[in-house]
Amino acid sequence: MEGGYTASLQSQSAAGKGGDEPPQWRLAHACGPQWVSGEECAFRIWAPHGEDVVVELQREKGDPQEVRLVREGDFWVGQSACSPGDRYRIAMGSSWNDCFNQEGARLFRRDPCARECDFNSAWCILHPPLKPPPPFAAPNFNELVVYELHIGSFVSEADEKRAFAATTEKLEHISSLGFNCIQFMPTAEFGGIWGYNSRQLLATHGPWGSAADMRIMVERAHSLGMAVLFDVVLNHGSSKMNVLWNWDGFGPDNCGGIFFEGEKDTPWGKRFAFHKAEVQDYLKQACRTWIEEYGVDGLRFDSVHNMPWWLLQQMTHEIKAHYPNKILIAEITPENPKVLHDAGFHSCWLHATHFDSVKIMKGSDGGGDPNKRIGMLKNMVAPHGFGNLGVHSVLGSHDQIGDRHGGKQDGHGTHRYYVSRLGGKGNWHARAQTRAWFGFQNCCKGLPMTFMGTENLQEDWWHVDSHHRMNWGLLEGADPQTMEMRAFVTASNKLRTSCAALTRDEIKFVHEDGNNTILAFMRWTQDVAALCIAHFAESQWESDSYGVSTGWGGGRVWKLALSSQSQEFGGWTGSSTPEAKADDSGKIMINIPKWSILVYLSSN
Repeated sequence: MEGGYTASLQSQSAAGKGGDEPPQWRLAHACGPQWVSGEECAFRIWAPHGEDVVVELQREKGDPQEVRLVREGDFWVGQSACSPGDRYRIAMGSSWNDCFNQEGARLFRRDPCARECDFNSAWCILHPPLKPPPPFAAPNFNELVVYELHIGSFVSEADEKRAFAATTEKLEHISSLGFNCIQFMPTAEFGGIWGYNSRQLLATHGPWGSAADMRIMVERAHSLGMAVLFDVVLNHGSSKMNVLWNWDGFGPDNCGGIFFEGEKDTPWGKRFAFHKAEVQDYLKQACRTWIEEYGVDGLRFDSVHNMPWWLLQQMTHEIKAHYPNKILIAEITPENPKVLHDAGFHSCWLHATHFDSVKIMKGSDGGGDPNKRIGMLKNMVAPHGFGNLGVHSVLGSHDQIGDRHGGKQDGHGTHRYYVSRLGGKGNWHARAQTRAWFGFQNCCKGLPMTFMGTENLQEDWWHVDSHHRMNWGLLEGADPQTMEMRAFVTASNKLRTSCAALTRDEIKFVHEDGNNTILAFMRWTQDVAALCIAHFAESQWESDSYGVSTGWGGGRVWKLALSSQSQEFGGWTGSSTPEAKADDSGKIMINIPKWSILVYLSSN
């Protein structure tokens, strides 16, 4: 039970009186505001060094009023008549005030568990009583086709102050391309640029809009049939504008206070005090907030190698127990299958698939060796140890495309949109190669993910500045090369989501040609087989002159379902064989266009 204030809420049937619905996941140390009825709100604050702790409540009219809290161990509790939208902050003295020289004897703080805050002050905004979000049946885990986006730069610079609402207005752009899942980069209030310096773990990022705006954004995505994943940063606090630092005044030796003491620094901020039960529940409450209050369909945990293994096991176990239909994705460096089999995540980001594709294209680090090239491709098709749920972004995620150093990340400008790595949007080969890799990704085991702008052949790198955010001009100006790429992305995604064979566990490599960099593999169900043929080289075969073993019986007819070199996508008429019948050995004779992905289907 979540302390006295939750017990009070439940005993008074708060939901029946217009208050909060009781949480599904009970956390002993959960804090924050909780509606007892539609007009009365309870508060619980963790402040072990606090003295004379009050909630200063600023109602619509009049001066702030003080709601005195009563100490219960290391917590302070109380309740008052309130209205949604009222502003409030915490005021306290401290028995150990390391902030006295800067702030004086009286400290004014945000509620760490507020759902919404004024970005530039300690004032928080009371959210309305919590009701369950509308139900949504998300696609199965193995059927997700993911689109990653950064909310603030997905929209125009003029719309950034209403980015949640502006993003909501543009979600149909994503669903029309055949994506059925969106992974939003961090939405919790942050102090940096990209979102990975969280200031408040339960509050929405106020400069982009209100909590209500963000809730509407999630509901709109669901109405378009798209699952929603939130990116959570639970491994460290913010290195900039950290509102949790020395929160109740305690902070000897620059330890950071109750939320951080005893932990080490990272390049991005100090790690949370994971050994404390109160901090553990704070991290869990953040996960609970996004799932229960916003209805998200899964969470992507950033940089879990900076968190204790035992805590990951504990969190994934408890989240799965309470929300069995929510997918949990880890980012861990280096990639390690143990994060699935031992730490309890369903899925893991696989950065290696992107880097292996670059090695193949550049002929470096083994990419120039025929046998190693085929080995890289095979491991991209079926990543060793990661099953069918690894998240792979062959064309790059925000990590590989984003650059906050003027295009010179790592000192030599390695962070780019994929088409720019290969010569740019104006280069025919670069466009063909980008299409081929996109289609290949959709044929592989695991969950394909695409970073915003890739579908439009956006160039250079991504950042939040005016020149490198999402370039809507490519779409609004009906750029012909962009239209070809979008047509291919749509066709490939829709094949992926409509052909069950491309999402199942079964896979078999049936043809390997290292000298010409051709790999063919089979995926199937009882009803249909999909033959995927990837060719990453300049060579080409016409007049049905190349033989591919299907690994299936003779006499079977194979019909072309997708070719990245079809004329409508930027290729040419006659580039691919529309239909082929296998000989007695199971071999088919077909055209193989340069730099292509071909998918043939055959029904049982």
